Amino acid sequence: MTGPYEPDWAAVRRRVADAPWAARVLGALEADFGHWSGLPLPGPERPSAWTHHYFCDADGAPLRHDPATPDRHACTGCGKVYSGEPWDGAWRAITHNAAAAQAQRAALLLRLTGSRPARDELERVVGGYARRYRDYAPHGQAAGTGRVQPQGLDEAVWATGLLRAVRWAGDALTPATSAALDGLARDVAALLRPQAGAVHNIPCWLLAALAECAVRLGDTALLAWCRDSEFGVEAQVRRGFHDEGLWYEVNPHYHYYALAALLSYREAAGPAGLSATAAQRLARAVTAPPMLAYDDGRLPAYGDGWAECFTADFAPHAEAAWSLLPERPPSPAPYYAHPRPAPVRLWYGAQLPDGVAPPLTGRSSVAALVFGPGDLPPPPPDPPRSFVWPGAGIGLLRSGRVRAALRYGPDAGWHDHRDKLGVDVATATGWSSLDLGTSGYGSGFTAWLRSPVAHNTVTVGGRPQPPHTGRLVASSPGHLAAESAFDGHTLRRALTVTGDGWTDEFTVTPAAPDAIEWTFHGDGPFTADGEPALLTGDLGHAWLRDVRRLRAHAGVLRGAWDADGAPSLELTVPDGFEAYAALADGNPNGRPLGIVLLRGHAAQARVHARFTLPPPVP
Repeated sequence: MTGPYEPDWAAVRRRVADAPWAARVLGALEADFGHWSGLPLPGPERPSAWTHHYFCDADGAPLRHDPATPDRHACTGCGKVYSGEPWDGAWRAITHNAAAAQAQRAALLLRLTGSRPARDELERVVGGYARRYRDYAPHGQAAGTGRVQPQGLDEAVWATGLLRAVRWAGDALTPATSAALDGLARDVAALLRPQAGAVHNIPCWLLAALAECAVRLGDTALLAWCRDSEFGVEAQVRRGFHDEGLWYEVNPHYHYYALAALLSYREAAGPAGLSATAAQRLARAVTAPPMLAYDDGRLPAYGDGWAECFTADFAPHAEAAWSLLPERPPSPAPYYAHPRPAPVRLWYGAQLPDGVAPPLTGRSSVAALVFGPGDLPPPPPDPPRSFVWPGAGIGLLRSGRVRAALRYGPDAGWHDHRDKLGVDVATATGWSSLDLGTSGYGSGFTAWLRSPVAHNTVTVGGRPQPPHTGRLVASSPGHLAAESAFDGHTLRRALTVTGDGWTDEFTVTPAAPDAIEWTFHGDGPFTADGEPALLTGDLGHAWLRDVRRLRAHAGVLRGAWDADGAPSLELTVPDGFEAYAALADGNPNGRPLGIVLLRGHAAQARVHARFTLPPPVP
C-alpha cells in the first residue's frame, strides 16, 4: 500500500450514527466551529512571538487568549494584565493556531455533514494563508525560523494541521486556492527542510510538516529524505526513544509531543514511511508512559513537563496509533482507566485554544472518531508492578501503599532539570511528593520550578548539578539503589518500600569538604519544633517563604506534613547540619508545598529518612 492513511469517511459517518460518544464529539465540533467562524487572520504587518511568553511571571499560569482583545492579556490565575510586546505577538501566534484548528473542524464537518458553511470557512482560512504566505517575513526565536509563526517548530505544527485539513477535505477547494496551496507547500518545504538537523522533538515536527508538503506536491524524493536522511524519521525513532519506549527527553509532555509528530508523519507518509522495526518501536512509545502513572492516572512532570499531566490527556495518541501502527496496534484502554472531562481534542497539528463546547468524558477526541477502534479492548488484567528501565534510567517501586520512583539515567538535554537521583512519591492515603514540572519558558516563575531547591535531591558546593549520567547499583521489587558522580563528588541513594511506608537513604561524599544541601517536599506545611529564620542562597531559596529553623533531638528530626494522609518523618541530621522547613508554590495538585531542607559543610554526610504512613482506614 502506498500513499497516506486516508480516513474511511463512510465508516466515520456510520460511527457517528451508531455510537452516542461519536455523536457527542460531532456536536461539540459543530459548536466550536460556530464559535470560531469568521475569526480574522492576523496579517503579515506585525510578526508573531513565542507563545511561551503567554504566561504570568508571578504564578506561572497561562494568560487568557481572547480574540476580541489583541492588546490585553489577563492571567488566568492571579488576574494580572499584560499588554504590548511580546504578549501581543504571542496572541497573534495563538490566533494563527486557532485558525489552523478551525480548518480541521471545517474539513471534518464538510466530510461528515456536507456543510456549505464549513466549505466556505475552509476556503476562507486556507485561501487567506495560501495567497499571502510569502508576505509574512521570516523571523525566529528559540527554535528556528518561521513566517506565520515565530519559530520553525511552531510553523511546522501550524502547517501540519493546515495541510492535513486540506488533504482530509479532498477536492473541496477552488482551483485557484488549490494552486496557491501548492505554492505554500513549496515555500514551507524550502523554509523547514534546512532546519531539520538533530534528533529532537523539534525536527520530528519539521518532518511531519515536510511529509504533508511532499504528499501535496507529489515529491517522492522529499518523502524519501524525510524517512532516510541522517536525521530523518527512522533516525528519530531509533535514536530518540529508549528501548523501553520513553522519549529521551523523559518528561511525558515532550514524549507525547514527539510521538504526535511521528504519528502525524506516518499518517501523511503512509505504510511505506516507516520500517516495521520503527513502527513497533513507536507502538512501545504508546504503551510505556502509563506504567509511570500514579494511582489516579497522573503522570510525573519530570524536567520541563507541564504540571497538569494525566494519562487520559493523551488518549488521542493511542486512538490514532490504533490505525496508524497496524503492525502492532497498541490498545487505547489504559488511557481510559481514569477518565477526565476535557474539551474535544482535535488531532495534532494546531489544536488550541479550545472552543465553547462543554467538556466530555471518555472517548471525546477527533483521533477516536477518525482512527480509533470500534470498541475499546478490555483493560490489562495485571496490576502495575515494580520495574527498572535501564535505558531511561528510571526505577519504580510499588507496594500496596506506596509508588516511589528514582531517576538516575542519562541527561535529557535542554529540558532536564539537573536533579539526578531525584525521587517522586504518591501514596494510597492520597498524600504525594510530586515533581513540579515547569511553566512557560518566558515566565519568571519557571526559574523557581527549575531550581535545585524545588526538587527532591542533593546539591554540592552551592551549585546546581551539571549534566551527567548515574548508574543503577541494586534493584529488587522492594528496593532500589543508584549512584551518581560528578566533579569528584559521589552521591548514592537507596529507596526501600516497607509495610507502612518507605525509607530513603542518601550518602554524599564530596571531592573535598564542601557545602551539602538535601531537600524533600510534599503536600502541606511541614510541622516540627522550630522558630522563624532566614535562608539565603542561589539555588531557588528566594522563592521560599515562612522559613523556620527546626530543632533536632539527639541528631534526629521528627515531624509531619499537615495534610490528610501525610506520613510522619524521622530524619537523621548529620553532625554540623541544620534543618529547615519552608513553604513554596507550584505543587501540581494545587496544595501547599511544604519543604524540608538540610544544609551543612562536611567531608561526608549520610541522611536517613523514614516515612511512616497513617494506618489504613477500615
